[in-house]
Amino acid sequence: MSKPFAISFDRLEHYKLNVGPVQEFGDLPECEVAIKNIGWTLGNDCPYRCTHCYSMNAREKGSDLTVEMIDRIVDQLKKHSVETVNLGGNEPLFTNGSNPKATLLPYIIRRLADEDILVGLTTSGISLVRLYKDHYREFRLLNDCDVSFDSPFEDEHNENRGASIFRQAVEALDICRSEGISRACIMAAMNWNFSIGHIEALVKLAKSHDANVRINPIKPTEPAHMRIALPPSMYYAGFARLMELCDPVDLGEPPIAAVTNTSEARRCPCGRTSFRIHSISPEGKVHVSPCVYLHDYKSEFDLLTNELSEIISSPQFRVFRQRNANPDIVEGCSGCSLLAKCGGGCVARSYLYRRHITGGTTMLARDPYCPAEQRPQQAFPQSPALKREERLVHMDYLCTWIGQPH
Repeated sequence: MSKPFAISFDRLEHYKLNVGPVQEFGDLPECEVAIKNIGWTLGNDCPYRCTHCYSMNAREKGSDLTVEMIDRIVDQLKKHSVETVNLGGNEPLFTNGSNPKATLLPYIIRRLADEDILVGLTTSGISLVRLYKDHYREFRLLNDCDVSFDSPFEDEHNENRGASIFRQAVEALDICRSEGISRACIMAAMNWNFSIGHIEALVKLAKSHDANVRINPIKPTEPAHMRIALPPSMYYAGFARLMELCDPVDLGEPPIAAVTNTSEARRCPCGRTSFRIHSISPEGKVHVSPCVYLHDYKSEFDLLTNELSEIISSPQFRVFRQRNANPDIVEGCSGCSLLAKCGGGCVARSYLYRRHITGGTTMLARDPYCPAEQRPQQAFPQSPALKREERLVHMDYLCTWIGQPH
């Protein structure tokens, strides 16, 4: 894989809005939109410094959430029939700075639940543990919880987090298991933690807690992330082993959907069924983008003052749906036998790799893990049945993979 380009990168450029190109598909039609599953980055603070953090360059301190803002956002979600919300991005407990006593997380959970919206939590552990100990009523309202591991090995995990918190993550799993809340071990797959040994240890950890495994191959929101990105050979070898150890729950990684020939392939969900509410800006605005990783595609509209319908109809959303409906326009994809399943791959990964390797921005780039180009040698199960025994907030949200250890 090529090395990242050596030019300057402005990590705050996306705050200027309308950075990414939106006109490359012209007047081509877009796919159907049915927004159901969303993510919400609640605040701008986090006590940890994960080396691969994808939201660090989209979280700038300066403003806090208020009850009135939360009510406005939840009302907009309910008005547009949103079904699930995952609370993550930063550590969700820290909605209003580093003091846990200032948190509005319990109020947010309660408001969403009052509107019959399923609530999920993605956490390093501390948000779940604090909810359980200090806000049990709201804890019991959670639909599912994803506990984040950078490695199944304690020393590696703590080193990458910059804090000794592995046991806190395990405690969160234990709490969810004892309380009957669905849980998963989530890992951002990188070139140092996605070896076969790491995968087998992660599955073992999940199985010991009756938890699912969820994998997000790292999306390089900054050029430095390219140094820890997965090479294609490791990507396919890792997922092949996961498919041997787990029954698939959701095959949301487009290249894996293609090589398994799943009938459940839906292509990239961003802007189609999902979007991301970003943390409040220093100016007190709340922007929304089709994808949590593509900060370049924040809509210029402010969710606190504009209707959600305006945001979903904006050019920043429309181009995602045009790409989904017209993958044959993506470079190198025309005529591919896997195109119906893959759809050109993960939009964020395609866009970010092209940007960091060449310096150019385009929505026409194809996934660097393109199965037709990479021709993986591993044998993948064909048309696997998905274990859809319960509704999870990360189903058809993000290009992600979920499996249940067997």
